[in-house]
Amino acid sequence: MMMDQHSIVGIYLAAGRSSRMGRNKLVLPFGNHPLGSHALRTALQSKLDHLIVVIPDEESTLKALKPYFTKKITAIQCPNSHLGLSYSLKSGVQSANAIGFQAAVILLADQPFIQFEMINSLINVFQQEEVDFVASSFNNISRPPFLIGKQLFPLLQQLKGDEGAKKLLTGNQSINGRVIPYDNEKLFLDIDTMEEYEEALKKG
Repeated sequence: MMMDQHSIVGIYLAAGRSSRMGRNKLVLPFGNHPLGSHALRTALQSKLDHLIVVIPDEESTLKALKPYFTKKITAIQCPNSHLGLSYSLKSGVQSANAIGFQAAVILLADQPFIQFEMINSLINVFQQEEVDFVASSFNNISRPPFLIGKQLFPLLQQLKGDEGAKKLLTGNQSINGRVIPYDNEKLFLDIDTMEEYEEALKKG
């Protein structure tokens, strides 16, 4: 499958180890749906042309997310996801390169409160301005979701261990980007511990 060169692809990172949780957090109930499905359903409502879902080399995550899959989704396994976030990200990048795209939006499966308008804002800014990336931020700190132009993907392939796109965006003065600030911390809440999960349930 090849996409139009002007298409925007989402890379949905759902292959994390959940090591601090002690169990697969993405399959935990969150309202009426698994935790890992919330940002996925949000992404499907956005202007993204396609979505690459990166899952681990085990069945529980795929089983939890598959009921929400549509024709816009390509699921890929990352057998090395236990080695760190960068491996999942690079797997998604390789798949996106094979599809063809103008840019990709990096999304985390453990951020249940992101809104499709946030994704659309990233896309709109990228299409209207000549920038290499567009980031969301809270308290002057860049946070996912990020939009990365394809010209930066070779740099993403150099990330190691648990390094994510944020390291690229904050540590390189030679790239040109735009930041969209938000004043609602809840939007960026990511769930890594049981305490954070329980707190998110209260906020949800």
